[in-house]
Amino acid sequence: MTFAPTEVCFAPHGDSSIIGRFNEKGEGNMFEYSENREDFYKIYPHKVWVTTPWHMDAGWRFANVKKTVAYILTNDENGDDVIEKWSIKKNVKYTPPSINGSFRKRHF
Repeated sequence: MTFAPTEVCFAPHGDSSIIGRFNEKGEGNMFEYSENREDFYKIYPHKVWVTTPWHMDAGWRFANVKKTVAYILTNDENGDDVIEKWSIKKNVKYTPPSINGSFRKRHF
């Protein structure tokens, strides 16, 4: 289970780039994803949060998350770009909290 950092959460705590979450079909692991706001790899509209960010790893991978599949850009042992295809389920899109602070979700 991997959560996105506070920096991408809804305002006032983050930049509101968080989109939602999904579960990987094979292992059932949950991942959150957000918008790709980087100036490169624009063909990947999302970032999938795969680990807690630290000085050796940003914590995310570029991705294109669809309804039942996610294409994740990663690297092989030689450092070359590789696209992994993950089958996913329970793809849930988050919606911003209402004025009273309640949290709602919307299934794709």
